[in-house]
Amino acid sequence: MRITQTQIVSDFLYNLNNTQNRISQLQTQLSTGQRVNVPSDDPEAADMILRLNVSIGRNEQFTQNVGAAQSMLSTTTNALDGVQQLLSQLQVVMAEAGDGAHATSLGTLGDTVDGILSQAVGLANTEFEGKYVFGGTQTQAPPYVLTPNAAPPPSETVTYNGNGAGIDYPVGEGLTQQANVTGQAAFGGTSLFDTIIRVRDELKAGTVPTAADQTAVQNALNTVLNAAGSAGTIQQSLDAATAQLTQQHTQLLALRSAQQDTDVASATLNLTQEQTTLQAALAVGAKILPMSLVNFLSSTTS
Repeated sequence: MRITQTQIVSDFLYNLNNTQNRISQLQTQLSTGQRVNVPSDDPEAADMILRLNVSIGRNEQFTQNVGAAQSMLSTTTNALDGVQQLLSQLQVVMAEAGDGAHATSLGTLGDTVDGILSQAVGLANTEFEGKYVFGGTQTQAPPYVLTPNAAPPPSETVTYNGNGAGIDYPVGEGLTQQANVTGQAAFGGTSLFDTIIRVRDELKAGTVPTAADQTAVQNALNTVLNAAGSAGTIQQSLDAATAQLTQQHTQLLALRSAQQDTDVASATLNLTQEQTTLQAALAVGAKILPMSLVNFLSSTTS
């Protein structure tokens, strides 16, 4: 079988081009730090990287959800702490009213309780990122409204406009976590505020709060404390979700790195070998191929 000069030149240029392509690919891998820059570099690895990127994106979204839930819960917990302090203050006021030394200042103590009521309603209408945290899923309007009565007693009425529904955040594949405490759970609906109003009206009328009032305030405080405990349990769940998501994120990044990242030492060695091969091919080609383009063209037309 006769091998023509044209075939020799064609094979030489084909192999030379392949070597140059491999050198270009290795240079790209070293400059980008990525072994797979286009799907054709490694179709199987490229498919795996794509799947891992989707999983990493979902993991990051779940992490953001947990962060938002924690922030909302922190706002809720701070509000509950504030209400606890107000109820403790109310108990002190009631104790002062009942010791007999403040009989002439019950009205003034009533004014103090009025301030406690206003602050408590304000805390019950706490917002997080423009949403009311104690309204259940009714987050766009204040859950608690204080309305004066035309014919007391009581002098005012508190209305709860929220519901008892939970606000759930996706925190994992198929997993959600409630991150809110409703007004029903935290304040017994309007029970806490009804108690404060009753005590205030009694004091302003010159009447010492009864034992039943004291029990009602303590029950309200216990309800708030229980709600704070529930918030603490939710916080533990969110902390556990954070730890799990962080671990998953680390594992996913490691898997992607194994598929995508360039092995610098190996790529550098391969690049050196390919460059040596290219130089050798050019040296050999200079000896076996025609010395000029004119000779090459002449041989192809003869």
